Amino acid sequence: MEKIYITLIAVMLLATGCKDSWLTPEPLSFYSPGNTLVNKEGMLSALTSCDRLLREEFVGQHCPLLTTMIFSEQCVLGTTDISGPAQNLDEKILPNSNNDWDQTNRMFWYWKNDLLGIRYANTIITRIDEATYSSEEEKNNILGMALWHRAFRYYRLCMLFNDIPAVFTEIYSPVSNLYSVERDVILRRLKADMELAAGYVSASNSRGQVSKGACYHLLAKISLTLGNFDDAIKACDAVINSGNYALMKNRFGVDAGDDAKNVIWDLHRPLNKNHPDNTEVLLATLDRYEYQTAKSSSLTLSMRNFVPFWANTTNRIQTPDGQPGMSDRRLSSPELDYNGIYGRGIGRCRLTWYSSNAVWDDVNDLRHAPGNWMRMEDLVYNNPDLKGTPYYHQPVRLWSDNGQLLCIDTLRNWGEWAHYKVYIEDPDNVTAPQYNGGQADMYIMRLAETYLLRAEAYLWKDESSPAARDINEVRTRAGAAPLSAGQVTMEALLDERTRELLYEENRKIELTRIALLYAKTGKPDYNGRTYTLEGFSKQNYFYNRIIDKGNFYNKGVKILNGAEYKISPYHVWWPIPQNDIDGNSSGRINQNEGYTGFELNVKPMTEIPEWGISTKENKNS
Repeated sequence: MEKIYITLIAVMLLATGCKDSWLTPEPLSFYSPGNTLVNKEGMLSALTSCDRLLREEFVGQHCPLLTTMIFSEQCVLGTTDISGPAQNLDEKILPNSNNDWDQTNRMFWYWKNDLLGIRYANTIITRIDEATYSSEEEKNNILGMALWHRAFRYYRLCMLFNDIPAVFTEIYSPVSNLYSVERDVILRRLKADMELAAGYVSASNSRGQVSKGACYHLLAKISLTLGNFDDAIKACDAVINSGNYALMKNRFGVDAGDDAKNVIWDLHRPLNKNHPDNTEVLLATLDRYEYQTAKSSSLTLSMRNFVPFWANTTNRIQTPDGQPGMSDRRLSSPELDYNGIYGRGIGRCRLTWYSSNAVWDDVNDLRHAPGNWMRMEDLVYNNPDLKGTPYYHQPVRLWSDNGQLLCIDTLRNWGEWAHYKVYIEDPDNVTAPQYNGGQADMYIMRLAETYLLRAEAYLWKDESSPAARDINEVRTRAGAAPLSAGQVTMEALLDERTRELLYEENRKIELTRIALLYAKTGKPDYNGRTYTLEGFSKQNYFYNRIIDKGNFYNKGVKILNGAEYKISPYHVWWPIPQNDIDGNSSGRINQNEGYTGFELNVKPMTEIPEWGISTKENKNS
């Protein structure tokens, strides 16, 4: 049976607390790097700190991944009872806003978390030669995994925040003289690092560790972003043709014997993501209930975040005769205990018409099939107080026969969701009053996306036939009919990404990458519009697609408290935290266009600066 990579005693390189600024290093923990990073075991324990940070994107109320989705055509923030969440992005997304709070958005979580991960990785990379190993291959495997962690985080930061400071070594004393570095300069360094890492990382690493496939997959993304399409194809080839991975097409793992389920359900069961039979996973987090000594501090709360607020706490969904229709009580009748079956959602993620309806083009697609995909009309009125009335146990309705709206807040209380992805059991709280979603392994990279990355690279090269072949590998596995080469466009590719990777991918990053490539190549989009890098923050594909495909932003849609959904082209880049700009008193971290402070920018650096220390004693203190 394949090994599961889990460290029960996580050795932290640095204190885990995140302050507002990354410019001042945190104090060393009890386990000083100078005492810990002396052998393979110490280095692997240090890598566990990097691995652990990956899971944080998927956990907690308003998990960070949700913020990336609301900066896309896939969803908007559905909290209609809070004053000040991220709905009117023009008003609320500011450099000095509270942009790492579950009541607003989690943009600055990426800034703090990814910079922390970079610091961990830099410590490992800088000290790689100071430890003892059984072989050069053992050392190189650890180095390659650390290079992946650093590149993965820098890539995300470049796609979210544009030009940023770049530090590629361990820093041992506070600095305040950082300057922003051009995005593509950083990306070219990451590409070189990942080419090295792909050769270093072992093909037999345990589940939960960075794999060779994950290295090539990240290399493909970086190559794509730089416009190196042939290199991206080669990187994808190295994964797809390696013989180590294959799309899951047969039933497996937990629930495999349940004939009411299918392979798509199997693929997304938490315990199946790192299952030894799963040949599709390139990298997934490890967060298991049974590892009690390493139990996570936060649960996924996946159902709370992504399921509509169907519950009847304020009589929001009524029967045609005006009675409260729904109950979130834990009911003894198994088929009506919706709290336990689907989770007690609060509607933070409100899918758009695009992702809930328009994108689905085949009735045979298992990803949108009954049981996997849920619609409100699939529910029945389950309120026990309705027993004896004509509507008890009858399908939920949005409209009465005379045209009366039966749902007070159709934005938050009425919607659709991918049940097969967000239903996550919680053994500790299986009978809790609110069943919200427990611990779970989460995909970071899997083979289905590798096929879609290669398809994208072919599309940029105007080679639609191989692009169609790769998209169809993913489509046909889900039971959908294949597309012809003439049907395959960038829009078809992005639609397939939504169908396959909804709630998984960082959608904002994917749209930004493609928007940059439209600007770099000068190719026209689906409406014949062309873009430039010079005017990128004023006119870009990212914004136009969101406006064209979505049905909320800039359409005059308002929530109950009066806030209007708005977005602007400059939101293609998130603001740099003002605290870090102000704390960098001897340098200049540039602000992105559209935000206050942009007028103070200086020309970004075109080389990555060198950093160092004067004495080994300082380094090991």
